[in-house]
Amino acid sequence: MADALERITNLVALLLETRAPLTLEQIANELRGQYPPGEAALRGAFERDKAMLREIGVPIDSEVLAGSDAGKTAYRIDRRRYELAELELADDERRALQMAVAAARLSDGDFGLLKLGADGGASSIVVANVPDDPALPALREAAAQHAEVAFGYRGRARRLQPYAVLLRDGTWYVIGHDVEHDAVRTYRVDRIEDGVTVGDDATFERPADFDVRSVFPTDPKLLGDEPASRAVVRVDAPRAAWVVAAMGEGAVQHTHADGGVEVEVPCANIDAFRSWLFGLGEHAEVVSPPEVRAAVVAWLREMVGAR
Repeated sequence: MADALERITNLVALLLETRAPLTLEQIANELRGQYPPGEAALRGAFERDKAMLREIGVPIDSEVLAGSDAGKTAYRIDRRRYELAELELADDERRALQMAVAAARLSDGDFGLLKLGADGGASSIVVANVPDDPALPALREAAAQHAEVAFGYRGRARRLQPYAVLLRDGTWYVIGHDVEHDAVRTYRVDRIEDGVTVGDDATFERPADFDVRSVFPTDPKLLGDEPASRAVVRVDAPRAAWVVAAMGEGAVQHTHADGGVEVEVPCANIDAFRSWLFGLGEHAEVVSPPEVRAAVVAWLREMVGAR
């Protein structure tokens, strides 16, 4: 579970970004895993967060909804009343401040960046958490209304019953039941192609025992629409012991006489896989499958050609 400061900062970012006020259920769904389970514990934690934010001057507006949500209270933050627009910082001054907070990893500074109208242009973790992807509103609504969605992803048409929209390390993910695969899948929202088509409401039920914390991978190399994807990587002796300690003996496929090893590595998320691979420098080489090796080689050639 996220610590209190991270959770509250993400709550502020969420309530600033939303186009329509969000109920507590919707907030918990957006920040899945960051609030404690159980209605009483959730309500208690949210009320403490809300009271603290109001105490320090964050203008959280609330309204009682009508229609199908009649009687429910929804929340949002009025950006015009929250941001310190009168400071009139130039764009380069705001970006410099964002970069300073990101470089120093100052969690307390993240609130300040939001008040300064942070627009996601720098590398600060919290600034990256302010989402602006056009697919988000449709996915949120579909998850709340239990409506199936359709979208393109990596050149293929997908049909998904969205269980949750999840924010992790500045990236939004939608997780749910993939109709074609008949299994739970996770998709990066910023990689959705051709927009999101939302079907009729109440076409599926989210499993009562569904817990996103137990199905959302902690290893970024597992984040992808094909979680079973694996690659075999040869690691030279100078890095072998470190890799085996990190991945476990079960990952070792073969040990060479010179002390090197071949390990099986998740590669559903090719970007995270490449990052891990290149972190080993000259001491790692993709052995198989051929398509993963070819993808890595092609990316390296592209990088060399771009220099």
